Amino acid sequence: MKYDSLLLFSVTLLFILLVSIMASAGCTGTPNTVAEIVEEYRAQTDSIDDYSMSVVQTLPGGLHHIEIIYKRPYQYLLRHRYDPDDRIWSQSVHNLTFTEYHPESQTADILAIQDPETCFPLIADPNRLASPVLFSGDFDLSYQGTGTVNGREAYIIKATNTGHIDYFGEGRDGNVRIWIDREAWIVTRIQAFDAAGNMKTSFEVKNFTINSGISDNEFIISLPEGVKIRHPNPFC
Repeated sequence: MKYDSLLLFSVTLLFILLVSIMASAGCTGTPNTVAEIVEEYRAQTDSIDDYSMSVVQTLPGGLHHIEIIYKRPYQYLLRHRYDPDDRIWSQSVHNLTFTEYHPESQTADILAIQDPETCFPLIADPNRLASPVLFSGDFDLSYQGTGTVNGREAYIIKATNTGHIDYFGEGRDGNVRIWIDREAWIVTRIQAFDAAGNMKTSFEVKNFTINSGISDNEFIISLPEGVKIRHPNPFC
Protein backbone atom coordinates (compact mmCIF):
# COMPACT_ATOMS: atom_id res chain seq x y z
CA MET A 1 0.00 0.00 0.00
CA LYS A 2 2.79 2.37 0.91
CA TYR A 3 4.55 1.59 -2.41
CA ASP A 4 1.33 2.14 -4.40
CA SER A 5 0.73 5.50 -2.72
CA LEU A 6 4.29 6.60 -3.44
CA LEU A 7 3.96 5.53 -7.09
CA LEU A 8 0.66 7.42 -7.49
CA PHE A 9 2.19 10.54 -5.95
CA SER A 10 5.21 10.32 -8.28
CA VAL A 11 3.06 9.90 -11.40
CA THR A 12 0.82 12.83 -10.39
CA LEU A 13 3.83 15.07 -9.74
CA LEU A 14 5.35 14.13 -13.11
CA PHE A 15 2.07 14.92 -14.89
CA ILE A 16 1.87 18.35 -13.24
CA LEU A 17 5.46 19.11 -14.22
CA LEU A 18 4.85 18.09 -17.84
CA VAL A 19 1.73 20.28 -18.10
CA SER A 20 3.64 23.24 -16.63
CA ILE A 21 6.52 22.78 -19.06
CA MET A 22 4.18 22.53 -22.06
CA ALA A 23 2.24 25.62 -21.02
CA SER A 24 5.40 27.67 -20.49
CA ALA A 25 6.74 26.54 -23.89
CA GLY A 26 3.52 27.53 -25.63
CA CYS A 27 2.54 23.93 -26.45
CA THR A 28 -1.06 24.11 -25.32
CA GLY A 29 -2.12 24.60 -28.96
CA THR A 30 -4.26 27.70 -28.37
CA PRO A 31 -2.83 31.25 -28.40
CA ASN A 32 -3.87 33.09 -25.24
CA THR A 33 -2.49 36.63 -25.65
CA VAL A 34 -2.68 39.26 -28.35
CA ALA A 35 1.04 38.84 -29.07
CA GLU A 36 0.64 35.08 -29.48
CA ILE A 37 -2.37 35.47 -31.77
CA VAL A 38 -0.65 38.05 -33.98
CA GLU A 39 2.53 35.99 -34.27
CA GLU A 40 0.55 32.82 -35.02
CA TYR A 41 -1.35 34.74 -37.71
CA ARG A 42 1.96 35.84 -39.24
CA ALA A 43 3.29 32.27 -39.19
CA GLN A 44 0.11 30.67 -40.54
CA THR A 45 -0.16 33.02 -43.52
CA ASP A 46 3.11 31.52 -44.80
CA SER A 47 1.26 28.22 -45.35
CA ILE A 48 -1.44 29.82 -47.54
CA ASP A 49 -0.49 29.61 -51.22
CA ASP A 50 -3.71 31.05 -52.64
CA TYR A 51 -7.25 32.00 -51.73
CA SER A 52 -10.47 33.34 -53.17
CA MET A 53 -13.07 35.32 -51.23
CA SER A 54 -16.18 37.45 -51.52
CA VAL A 55 -15.98 40.68 -49.51
CA VAL A 56 -18.47 43.43 -48.77
CA GLN A 57 -17.24 46.86 -47.68
CA THR A 58 -19.77 49.16 -46.01
CA LEU A 59 -19.34 52.83 -46.93
CA PRO A 60 -21.42 55.92 -46.05
CA GLY A 61 -22.89 56.01 -49.57
CA GLY A 62 -23.47 52.34 -50.22
CA LEU A 63 -21.95 48.87 -50.46
CA HIS A 64 -18.76 47.92 -52.22
CA HIS A 65 -18.76 44.27 -53.37
CA ILE A 66 -15.36 42.71 -54.11
CA GLU A 67 -14.50 39.30 -55.54
CA ILE A 68 -10.84 38.54 -54.79
CA ILE A 69 -8.40 35.86 -55.86
CA TYR A 70 -4.82 35.86 -54.60
CA LYS A 71 -1.71 33.75 -55.19
CA ARG A 72 1.64 34.03 -53.47
CA PRO A 73 3.59 36.14 -53.50
CA TYR A 74 2.08 39.09 -55.36
CA GLN A 75 -0.68 38.02 -57.77
CA TYR A 76 -4.18 39.50 -57.39
CA LEU A 77 -7.40 39.80 -59.31
CA LEU A 78 -10.23 41.93 -57.91
CA ARG A 79 -13.63 42.49 -59.48
CA HIS A 80 -15.50 45.43 -57.95
CA ARG A 81 -19.15 46.44 -57.96
CA TYR A 82 -20.40 49.51 -56.14
CA ASP A 83 -24.02 49.94 -55.05
CA PRO A 84 -26.32 51.76 -55.58
CA ASP A 85 -25.12 52.76 -59.08
CA ASP A 86 -23.83 49.28 -60.09
CA ARG A 87 -20.52 50.79 -61.22
CA ILE A 88 -18.02 48.00 -61.96
CA TRP A 89 -14.26 47.85 -62.49
CA SER A 90 -11.42 45.34 -62.26
CA GLN A 91 -7.87 45.32 -60.92
CA SER A 92 -5.06 42.83 -61.34
CA VAL A 93 -1.47 42.35 -60.31
CA HIS A 94 0.30 39.92 -62.63
CA ASN A 95 4.01 39.65 -63.45
CA LEU A 96 4.61 42.74 -61.28
CA THR A 97 2.28 44.80 -63.47
CA PHE A 98 -0.80 46.54 -62.05
CA THR A 99 -3.82 46.92 -64.33
CA GLU A 100 -7.07 48.75 -63.52
CA TYR A 101 -9.82 48.51 -66.11
CA HIS A 102 -13.00 50.65 -66.19
CA PRO A 103 -15.45 49.31 -68.80
CA GLU A 104 -17.78 52.31 -68.50
CA SER A 105 -15.10 54.73 -69.74
CA GLN A 106 -13.22 52.07 -71.75
CA THR A 107 -9.94 53.02 -70.06
CA ALA A 108 -7.20 50.95 -68.48
CA ASP A 109 -4.39 52.19 -66.26
CA ILE A 110 -1.25 50.04 -66.47
CA LEU A 111 1.77 50.53 -64.19
CA ALA A 112 4.91 48.53 -63.48
CA ILE A 113 5.56 47.65 -59.82
CA GLN A 114 9.23 48.31 -59.13
CA ASP A 115 9.56 46.94 -55.61
CA PRO A 116 6.53 45.05 -54.27
CA GLU A 117 7.99 44.81 -50.76
CA THR A 118 8.09 48.58 -50.26
CA CYS A 119 5.64 49.94 -52.82
CA PHE A 120 2.48 48.00 -53.67
CA PRO A 121 -0.87 49.28 -54.99
CA LEU A 122 -3.68 49.71 -52.50
CA ILE A 123 -5.63 46.44 -52.65
CA ALA A 124 -8.99 46.05 -50.83
CA ASP A 125 -8.05 42.65 -49.43
CA PRO A 126 -8.81 42.45 -45.68
CA ASN A 127 -5.61 40.48 -45.07
CA ARG A 128 -3.42 43.08 -46.76
CA LEU A 129 -5.34 45.95 -45.12
CA ALA A 130 -4.97 44.43 -41.65
CA SER A 131 -1.21 43.87 -41.82
CA PRO A 132 -0.06 47.48 -41.18
CA VAL A 133 -2.51 47.72 -38.26
CA LEU A 134 -1.19 44.52 -36.68
CA PHE A 135 2.52 44.89 -37.42
CA SER A 136 3.45 48.58 -37.86
CA GLY A 137 3.62 49.44 -34.16
CA ASP A 138 1.37 52.47 -34.74
CA PHE A 139 -1.55 50.87 -32.86
CA ASP A 140 -1.96 49.59 -29.31
CA LEU A 141 -3.26 46.04 -29.62
CA SER A 142 -5.52 44.21 -27.17
CA TYR A 143 -7.31 40.86 -27.24
CA GLN A 144 -11.11 41.11 -27.08
CA GLY A 145 -11.97 37.41 -26.90
CA THR A 146 -13.72 35.49 -29.67
CA GLY A 147 -16.76 36.03 -31.87
CA THR A 148 -18.25 34.62 -35.04
CA VAL A 149 -18.23 35.79 -38.66
CA ASN A 150 -20.80 34.01 -40.82
CA GLY A 151 -20.85 31.09 -38.41
CA ARG A 152 -17.07 30.71 -38.08
CA GLU A 153 -15.26 31.41 -34.81
CA ALA A 154 -12.63 34.14 -34.85
CA TYR A 155 -10.21 35.92 -32.53
CA ILE A 156 -11.01 39.62 -32.10
CA ILE A 157 -8.13 42.11 -31.92
CA LYS A 158 -8.75 45.75 -31.00
CA ALA A 159 -6.16 48.18 -32.37
CA THR A 160 -6.25 51.69 -30.89
CA ASN A 161 -4.79 54.46 -33.06
CA THR A 162 -1.90 56.23 -31.30
CA GLY A 163 -1.96 59.18 -33.69
CA HIS A 164 0.85 58.28 -36.09
CA ILE A 165 -1.37 57.46 -39.05
CA ASP A 166 -5.04 57.79 -40.02
CA TYR A 167 -5.52 54.45 -41.75
CA PHE A 168 -9.30 53.99 -42.14
CA GLY A 169 -10.40 57.49 -41.16
CA GLU A 170 -10.58 56.44 -37.49
CA GLY A 171 -8.15 59.18 -36.36
CA ARG A 172 -6.25 59.46 -33.10
CA ASP A 173 -7.80 57.37 -30.29
CA GLY A 174 -10.11 55.72 -32.79
CA ASN A 175 -9.86 51.98 -33.12
CA VAL A 176 -9.82 49.21 -35.70
CA ARG A 177 -11.26 45.81 -34.79
CA ILE A 178 -9.96 42.79 -36.66
CA TRP A 179 -11.47 39.29 -36.69
CA ILE A 180 -9.01 36.45 -37.47
CA ASP A 181 -10.52 33.06 -38.32
CA ARG A 182 -9.41 30.53 -35.68
CA GLU A 183 -9.11 27.67 -38.16
CA ALA A 184 -8.07 29.20 -41.49
CA TRP A 185 -6.04 32.11 -40.01
CA ILE A 186 -7.27 34.74 -42.45
CA VAL A 187 -8.87 38.09 -41.61
CA THR A 188 -12.64 37.79 -42.03
CA ARG A 189 -13.85 41.16 -40.73
CA ILE A 190 -12.50 44.68 -40.15
CA GLN A 191 -14.42 47.50 -38.48
CA ALA A 192 -13.04 51.01 -37.97
CA PHE A 193 -14.46 53.52 -35.46
CA ASP A 194 -13.47 57.09 -34.64
CA ALA A 195 -12.87 58.25 -31.05
CA ALA A 196 -16.59 59.07 -30.66
CA GLY A 197 -17.60 55.53 -31.61
CA ASN A 198 -18.84 56.30 -35.12
CA MET A 199 -18.14 53.52 -37.63
CA LYS A 200 -16.06 54.82 -40.53
CA THR A 201 -15.96 51.66 -42.64
CA SER A 202 -16.14 47.89 -42.41
CA PHE A 203 -15.06 44.89 -44.47
CA GLU A 204 -16.63 41.45 -44.11
CA VAL A 205 -15.64 38.22 -45.84
CA LYS A 206 -18.83 36.39 -46.82
CA ASN A 207 -17.12 33.19 -47.99
CA PHE A 208 -13.62 32.01 -48.84
CA THR A 209 -11.58 29.07 -50.15
CA ILE A 210 -7.88 28.54 -49.46
CA ASN A 211 -5.17 26.53 -51.25
CA SER A 212 -7.34 25.46 -54.18
CA GLY A 213 -4.52 25.64 -56.75
CA ILE A 214 -5.42 28.83 -58.65
CA SER A 215 -3.81 29.03 -62.10
CA ASP A 216 -1.60 32.01 -63.05
CA ASN A 217 -3.85 32.60 -66.06
CA GLU A 218 -6.70 33.62 -63.73
CA PHE A 219 -4.93 36.90 -62.96
CA ILE A 220 -4.91 38.27 -66.51
CA ILE A 221 -7.48 40.92 -67.44
CA SER A 222 -8.42 40.59 -71.10
CA LEU A 223 -8.89 44.12 -72.43
CA PRO A 224 -11.33 44.55 -75.33
CA GLU A 225 -10.26 46.18 -78.56
CA GLY A 226 -10.34 49.97 -78.53
CA VAL A 227 -9.61 50.46 -74.83
CA LYS A 228 -7.60 53.60 -74.09
CA ILE A 229 -4.39 52.59 -72.29
CA ARG A 230 -2.98 55.08 -69.81
CA HIS A 231 0.30 54.96 -67.87
CA PRO A 232 -0.09 57.12 -64.74
CA ASN A 233 2.76 58.07 -62.45
CA PRO A 234 4.21 55.21 -60.34
CA PHE A 235 2.72 54.50 -56.92
CA CYS A 236 5.78 55.61 -54.97
